Amino acid sequence: MPSCLISYLRSWAADRRGNVALMFSILLMPLMVLTGGSVDLNQALNARTRLAQALDAAALAVGVQTSLSEADAAAFALGFVRANYPSTEIGEIGGLTVALDTVNDIVTVSAEARVTTHILSLIGIDSITVHWESEVQRTRRRLELAMVLDNTGSMGGSKISSLRDAARLLTDILFESSDPGRLKIGLVPFAATVNVGTRYERAWWLDPNALSPLHSENFIPAANRWDLFDTITNRNWTGCVEARAIPHDIEDTPPSASTPETLFLPYFAPDESSYGSYPNSYMSDQMSGSDQRARMRNSPKYTGSSVSYGAGPGWGCTARPITPLTGDQTLINGGISDMIASGTTNIPIGVSWGVRVLSPAEPFTEGVPWGQGDTIKAMVVLTDGENYLNGSGNSNYSDYSGYGYMRDGRLGIVSSNDSTIRNALNSRTAAACEYAKSLGIRVYTITFQVNSSSTRNMMQACATHPGLYFDSPSSDALRDAFEMIAGDLSNLRLSR
Repeated sequence: MPSCLISYLRSWAADRRGNVALMFSILLMPLMVLTGGSVDLNQALNARTRLAQALDAAALAVGVQTSLSEADAAAFALGFVRANYPSTEIGEIGGLTVALDTVNDIVTVSAEARVTTHILSLIGIDSITVHWESEVQRTRRRLELAMVLDNTGSMGGSKISSLRDAARLLTDILFESSDPGRLKIGLVPFAATVNVGTRYERAWWLDPNALSPLHSENFIPAANRWDLFDTITNRNWTGCVEARAIPHDIEDTPPSASTPETLFLPYFAPDESSYGSYPNSYMSDQMSGSDQRARMRNSPKYTGSSVSYGAGPGWGCTARPITPLTGDQTLINGGISDMIASGTTNIPIGVSWGVRVLSPAEPFTEGVPWGQGDTIKAMVVLTDGENYLNGSGNSNYSDYSGYGYMRDGRLGIVSSNDSTIRNALNSRTAAACEYAKSLGIRVYTITFQVNSSSTRNMMQACATHPGLYFDSPSSDALRDAFEMIAGDLSNLRLSR
């Protein structure tokens, strides 16, 4: 045998490459199963994530429905699970259960998702089933909410109707999701000032003895405003009040007869001079001469007189009365229905009375003390426009409002310029919002069809954080804003 053939046969006998191919063919199937099985496992993990999201949504939805039985709650939850885990997703939902712990106010929703395998089925694993359970602790904290709503003339027509509808939607949602006795809502309609209601006439905190240094402003000799109302034959106090002196104008300083500047003032728009250009001259000045301020301040003219023309001492008092905190939904909805659109915009006086509605101190005492951990205090502030008080070239420098005349400096400025007045009102708005937040009030703000970017920025800054500000360019957006606020105020949390 030739030597070359012998060498070839020896090398062929030593070759192990055929063994490698054989071993690879034996291991190929397990490797394919392991590699493809990771895809099946990944799909199962994705299904569990979607299941968790769907059950969380269902548990929250059941949580706000306090009157459902367990059977009804299971059907209600199933609708939310199907909406958040549609049939087009991987996995088949099954085993949905709802448990209601009425003692501890806990809602538990559990279910499973069965995922059909593709590769693991080759080794007999036809499906993977994942489980999830969501638990929601219903809020056991109380809620006190003040709705501070713009009722100015620009809210006329469909806007005030849309506001009424949206505000009632909020109350419907909150009362539906709250246990009896755990919810109180107050209403503060505002325009140039606010109206506390005529039932408080001559209340001690409304300075019946004219102790406040502002009480006699614009009356010479000094006069008690209550006495002036009594002596005018055809006009009574209509319930409006004026701002106290800065900083008490926006703060919850308790009124005290021993500190007269903390007392509140009954709103009284003076009879303006019949000589010159004035919008609210309603009786004879009973004096002659060209001193327009003296004509206006002549307090003896009110004795036994009547309002002959014009709006009288209630000029600018257009807002409906405040509704103090109440758990009576019919009462608060009645206040909402009574709202009208008239007057000019004074946001800081609205916010300041929103704080007072939530306060435990006079003049309203329905609120629990500040800082109670079991109570959420919140405020919704809505406006449809800029702060505004008409500046004037006459001797008063402006129309009358909750801050009196700009000539008297009660807003911190003496000016007849509209922009200067607006800036001062904006400054007090910002201060009022910061004060409210410093008390722990959760402040939501809404602008409704507001074109002014500066006003939108001011209202966003007023909110507790930017996410609690809602710009609503339409009536539908307004309803959405109130609905989202209601959902947030339900204060449900996932406990695990």
